[in-house]
Order: sequence, then C-alpha cells, then structure tokens
Amino acid sequence: MKKKLIFILSLYSLLFISCEKEPIPADLETLIFGQIYDSTNDLPIINKKLKIAEYREVGTFSGTSYIFNGFIDSTYTNINGEYNLPFRTTGNGRSYLIQIEYDNEVYISNSDENIQDDIIGEQLELNFEALQLYPVDLRVITTNIINQEITVYQQFPGGITDRIAPATQNSVRRIWVDKNIANGINFSIREPNPNLNYDIEIPINNTTELYEYEVEINSTDFQ
Repeated sequence: MKKKLIFILSLYSLLFISCEKEPIPADLETLIFGQIYDSTNDLPIINKKLKIAEYREVGTFSGTSYIFNGFIDSTYTNINGEYNLPFRTTGNGRSYLIQIEYDNEVYISNSDENIQDDIIGEQLELNFEALQLYPVDLRVITTNIINQEITVYQQFPGGITDRIAPATQNSVRRIWVDKNIANGINFSIREPNPNLNYDIEIPINNTTELYEYEVEINSTDFQ
C-alpha cells in the first residue's frame, strides 16, 4: 500500500512538472522599435521608460499561469518619442511582454503588449497612442459636515485619486486632466449601502500650466 501511494505521488509530481512549457532558447536577439505619440496634442512623449518582462508558462488544471521572471532590458524614448529596444532571450522564459512604465502625466490605454513567439529573433515595430495630461490642484470644500469617508475618482488615467477623511471641510489633491475636454470627477460615499455618488465636470481650460479648481459639495448632493 505504501509503495502504491509513493508511486501515485511520484506520478502526480511528474505530471505537474511536465506542465511547464519549454523555455525559448537563449541568445535570440529581438528588436522592438517604434514611437509613443500624442496625436491629440501633436506631441511626442519624451523620456518615457519601456521595459521587457520575461515570464515562464506553467499549465494548471484551470489554464495557464504566467510566472514573472523579471525585467531583462529597458530603454527610454528620445526627443521625438521614438525608441529602440533590443533584447536577448535568457533561456529561462517562455513569453515576453513590452511594458510602458506608468505615471500620472501620460495616459496610454494599451501600455502592455505581448510579443508573439514568431517575433522572437525578428524585428517588430510597435507604436503607442498616448495622451499628455496636465496638472490641476482640486480643492474640495464641504459646506456641511460629512461624517463618512469620500472617495475621489478621476477620469484620467482612471481610478482612485484620493480619499477625503470624514469631517474634512477643506482639502486639496493633485489630479491630471485632458486640457481639450471637460474632465469628469466622481465623489463616492460607500456607506450607507449602496454607494452614494456625486459627479462634477472640470470645464475645458486649455492650459498646460498648473492651476487650482475649487468645488463645493454638500451631503445633499450625494444620491
């Protein structure tokens, strides 16, 4: 019985190990090149960092798991927003991804791109459409006491900007906006359930300089 159990466990271990896909051979040189450009504002995105990430691929019962090995090379865009990013396979990875480093000042919807297997050892031009964002100091004044935490969401680059502590009546946070359009801001109170929300728009300003925008909110604004 003991020998049978050891055999079953050994077989299971071999099955698990065999699920990892063979890595791509080492020292295959690939060149990824292109440009990051903001066509809305007619601007090249300069000094933007791009990195090559390497992953192992392991098959599981629920699908494929990608295990991050590390970044194997990187570069920056030049004054024209152009980049050249050559890299060599390490022999330890199965898949590769080009990743643009995140920051608040530039919005890029597809900032990660998979590099297909048939491109490894070849050259590929990858161009990225970007949107340059500009800073605004958003001052929030509450005209009565709001005893719940308020979460602030911004339109670009998307997601939580900040949280306003309960009973705070005057606060400022830096946000980033598209100067060509009115930018939406959402204020949300999580309690009571469901969430209560209040939406505003920051009007078009068409300036690249930092400025302050003030908004007053009241507990009765949340619906």
